[in-house]
Amino acid sequence: MSNLNYPYSRPNVTENDINSVIKVLRSQFLTQGNVVKDFENQISKKFNVKNTIVCNSGTAALHSVYKCLGLNKKNGLITTPITFLATANAARMCNAPVYFADVDKETGLMTPETLEKAFKEANFKVKVVTVVHLGGHLCDLEELSKVAKKYNSLLVEDACHAIGAKYYKKNKKSFFIGSCNYSIACTFSFHAIKNITMGEGGCITTNDRKLAESIRLNICHGMTRDKSKMKNISNPPPWFYQMNEIGWNYRASEISCALGLSQFKKLDKIINEREKIASYYRLALKDNVFIKLPKYNNHKNAVGWHLYQLKINFTDLGKSRESFVKYLKNKSIGSQVHYIPLIYHPYYKKNTPINRLEGAVDFYQSTISIPMYNGLKKKYVKYIAKVINNFFERK
Repeated sequence: MSNLNYPYSRPNVTENDINSVIKVLRSQFLTQGNVVKDFENQISKKFNVKNTIVCNSGTAALHSVYKCLGLNKKNGLITTPITFLATANAARMCNAPVYFADVDKETGLMTPETLEKAFKEANFKVKVVTVVHLGGHLCDLEELSKVAKKYNSLLVEDACHAIGAKYYKKNKKSFFIGSCNYSIACTFSFHAIKNITMGEGGCITTNDRKLAESIRLNICHGMTRDKSKMKNISNPPPWFYQMNEIGWNYRASEISCALGLSQFKKLDKIINEREKIASYYRLALKDNVFIKLPKYNNHKNAVGWHLYQLKINFTDLGKSRESFVKYLKNKSIGSQVHYIPLIYHPYYKKNTPINRLEGAVDFYQSTISIPMYNGLKKKYVKYIAKVINNFFERK
C-alpha cells in the first residue's frame, strides 16, 4: 500500500487472522456457509441489534439499505458533503435526488441545525437522511433523529468509520454504534484500512425485520428458495428458486468473513489501542498553537478513532497544505485529506449551491489526517509529532 515508514493508515493482520483464513481455505467451503452466519451473529450479539447482514463492501451496504427503503426518483436523500463518494453515489444508483446539509466547520459533522436548514432548502421529498460518523467521531443522534422525524424521514447511519464506538445519551447511558437506537439502519465498511477488515467488505445492522429480509434478498440477486415467499407456485420441486425483484450479487465469501470474524473478536482491544494512540498525539501536540486537535471525549470508547485529523489554518500561517504534505512525505510520514467535499466533484456540483456549505468548505481547506493505525507505537507517535512541530518552527 505504501513504501512510507508511517503511512496514514494500514491494516493490522495477525497470525490468528491468517490461520482463520487458512482454516476456511482447507475446508473447501468458500461461500454461503457457517462462517458468514457466525460473523453476523457475533455482530448482532455485541451490538445488541436484532439483524445483521454481512456483504462485500460498505457501498453494497448503503445501496441495499437505500433501495430497500424505497429511494427512487421521487424519494431522495439528504447527507453530508464531507464523506466518501459512496454515501451519495449509492442513492444515485437508485436514481434518487441528493441534497447536502452543511457541517460544523470544526468537527466536519452534520448538526441538527444544518439538517433543518437542508430540509427547508431541498426541493424534493426527502425519504432518508444519512449521517456520517466522520473519523469515528459521532454525530448528535438524539437531536438529528428528532429533526428527521419532524420531516417524516428515516435516519440511516453511515458508520463506516465508527465500528466499536459508543454513543452516550444525555442521561449518560451508552450503546454501541450499530444498535440502531435512533436509526432505521446502520452501515459499516470492513475495507482494508478500517478498524477491522475483511480486505473488502461491509455490513448492515437493523432492528426492522422486514427491512432485513428485503436486504438479504437484495444482496443475493433478489433470489429466494423459501417456499413461503414464492409467488404463483404452491408445491415447488426441491431445486426451485424464484426472483420477484431485481437484486445484486453483494454476498461476502467465507474467506473474507473468516478474516472479519477473527478481527471482530478483538474489537475492544483494537479500539482501546487507538484511544491510547490518540492520547499520545494529544500529549505530544497540545502545545502547538498552530494546530487544533480533534475533539476528545471523557467517556470510554466514545470515539472510534478511525482517523486522526488535525485542523490547521494554512492561510494565516502563510504556508500551503501541499508543502506540509510534501514535508511529511520526505520524512516518510503519510497523510491524507478526508474528504474533498462531494460538491467539488463535477457530478455533484449542481446538487447544492456551494455558498450554502461554508462549514464544509472551511473544514476541507484546513483539515489533514495523519497516521492512525493499530501497531503505531508510542515512540513512533512521538517521532511523528516532533516532525510536525518542527514544520511550524521553520522559516
